[in-house]
Amino acid sequence: MSVASPDVVIASPAAPPGRRLARTRTLARHLAMSFVTLVLISFVAFAAMNRSGQQIARSALGRGVTAEQLQAYIAAHGLDRPLLVRYLDWLAHYVRGDWGNTLTSNVPVKSLILPGFANTAELAVVSLLWSVPVAVALGVFMARKGGVFDRGALVVLTVLAALPEFVLGLGVMILLAVQLRWLPVGSGAVSGEVGPAWFAAFVLPALTLGLGVVPYVSRIARATVSESLTAPFTRNAVLRGLPRRRVVWGHATRSAAVPLVNAVALNIIYLMGGAIIVENVFSFPGLGRLLVQAIVQGDTNSALAITVLLGAVFIVLGLVADVAVTYLNPRLKAVK
Repeated sequence: MSVASPDVVIASPAAPPGRRLARTRTLARHLAMSFVTLVLISFVAFAAMNRSGQQIARSALGRGVTAEQLQAYIAAHGLDRPLLVRYLDWLAHYVRGDWGNTLTSNVPVKSLILPGFANTAELAVVSLLWSVPVAVALGVFMARKGGVFDRGALVVLTVLAALPEFVLGLGVMILLAVQLRWLPVGSGAVSGEVGPAWFAAFVLPALTLGLGVVPYVSRIARATVSESLTAPFTRNAVLRGLPRRRVVWGHATRSAAVPLVNAVALNIIYLMGGAIIVENVFSFPGLGRLLVQAIVQGDTNSALAITVLLGAVFIVLGLVADVAVTYLNPRLKAVK
């Protein structure tokens, strides 16, 4: 019987070139579709907010303006040009970082939006930091216990998921801020210096947003872990005598990572959208509050810049989620 030489090294098989090329094409297709979607979002938003040049001029100049002043403003800002020409001109300035001035106070739009975007992003991160671990742990516990606890927890999570954000926010505010007086009602301290008041201002909105994440992620974790616990590889792990905790967290939960990543990514998009409501409930100085204020005041420049920025964030998060899920799950990888 021949024995292989010890000098011979058997290399692990690499991914076929056709598969790598197909994955690259898939990524390029995702990028192209994301770009087209963002352009369509920006055009629809621009067309909806810039149909009437006279209305824009009246919002900028006020109600007591004369007809001559309106016409002069329209001519000076090119509002009498065709809609497509104005859109292309606005888009060229927007991608260069020139977002114009607000129509109400004539200050640069970017100087208002960027701090608000930072506050909204921090709020989303804080919400995820507490809600995702709680949701995953709760889902795994439900999958392990089953029985009455599982059914009761599902009922509670279903009711929680059905409640709108403003109802959750008001309930949390009444309980923790009004009755118990543990936290401030408003979140205006976020705009101040970092300190105890700054951290306390994040608690109520982050708690409200996180309560919307927990039901969905918990149910995904419960379903995927329950399926993994009955899979052959977990049964084999049990037969080999591995501790139950290691089987659950080291095998079943790890195999559920792909749907959980997808669920978390979708909920990040939800957080950015739900923040619009929650920020106005708690007077949180983020993008959502700025958007509502711009719409109420007729400030189309600010509203348009915020809308396109939020659209870009949604598209980027969705693209990152698609790419992450595709590369984490071999069954979802594109093949030639």
